Parts: sequence; structure tokens; C-alpha cells
Amino acid sequence: MPHQDYEFSPDLDNPANVHGIQFRFVPDSSSVLDVGCHTGILGGLLKEKKHCTVVGIDHDEQALTQAKARLDGAFSVDLEDPSWPGELIAEGLGNFDAILFGDVLEHTKEPKLVLGEALRLLKPGGRIIVSVPNIVNLRVRLQILRGNFDYQESGILDRTHLRFFTQRTARALIEESGLLIVNEDVAGYSLPHWLLKIFPGLLGVQFVFAATKK
Repeated sequence: MPHQDYEFSPDLDNPANVHGIQFRFVPDSSSVLDVGCHTGILGGLLKEKKHCTVVGIDHDEQALTQAKARLDGAFSVDLEDPSWPGELIAEGLGNFDAILFGDVLEHTKEPKLVLGEALRLLKPGGRIIVSVPNIVNLRVRLQILRGNFDYQESGILDRTHLRFFTQRTARALIEESGLLIVNEDVAGYSLPHWLLKIFPGLLGVQFVFAATKK
């Protein structure tokens, strides 16, 4: 699960902020698995403000050192190994109320397989929360129109992205993984949230979904 070495301050009160949307989609007092937790910032806020218990997994050992201080547990897990849920089950973990994939699936070779395996760890009636970047955002469209498709250090064209999604293909991924979408929203930069919701495919930067097992 590649990540950049950075800290961030989630703007939880901003309705268009991707971390704020993820935060709102997690029910209070939930047991949460934060997949790709990095340093555990969002998970720490879920513990503090929503009284959740949060376990994080990542593949960045340096980030996990910080995550262990913020979360109820943090483990090094390789999502590309199809048996990854078994590693957590062996630790006595599972039956989570919510599993959060915050901008993670685009870094994996087989995102549908990853989501499908995650169902083994989900409590009946629990929810999986997924956010993915929007490859057809206006900025990317204009770049391609100029004949450019240049990878970057961060953002939609992050050089570590292996998969690219539109709103339609993100929905299809989730549904084909055995999930039913129950809520969704769109995140963006500095644009008003109401405008993003009118033109999600054009102006949205990330799509965020909450889904339950079918």
C-alpha cells in the first residue's frame, strides 16, 4: 500500500473534504478496520470524536510506528496476498462494524479481489467505506486534451496508482465485489459541495461510497 510521507489535518467540517466524508460515513462507537491507515490520523479522530475502536493495517513500516501510538492496533499487511484477512483473523481480529478503504484500492492490482476478501472480516450488517480518485476530473481532461498524461507525486495521477476509476466504474467495482451501495458522496478541492454534487463526474476529485454485503 504505497503512501507518501506526510501528515495532514482533516477538515472534518468541510462537506467536500474526502476525510470528512469518510469520517461521517463511519457510525459512532464502531469497531473499525482502517485499511491503508498510514500514520493513523483519521483513525485517531474516529477514536477521539466518535468513540470507535480502530485497528489499522498498512505496508509502510515507518508510518505504522506512528499509527501504533494512535490506534488500538496496527499491523503490516500486504493486500496483494489474497490470504491477507487470515493474518488478522489469526490475531483474533475480525467482525468489524466498518472497514475503511480510503484511497487505497487504486494502488492494488486486483481491487475486486481485495474487496471480496474484506467481506470475511465484516460483521453482518456492517459497512465497507471506499473512496477512489476520479480519473475524468476536469483537470485531467484538460491535461489529456493538451496531449499530456504525466504521472505526479500525488493526486489523481499519483505515480503509484495502478487502477483508474470513474463514478460508474467505481460503482461497478463495489457491486461486483458482492456489496450493495447504501450511500455515496463526492469530494473536491475548494469548490462548493453543492456544485460538486451537480457535476460529480466533471468536478469531483474523489468518490466516496458506503456499502453493505448483499
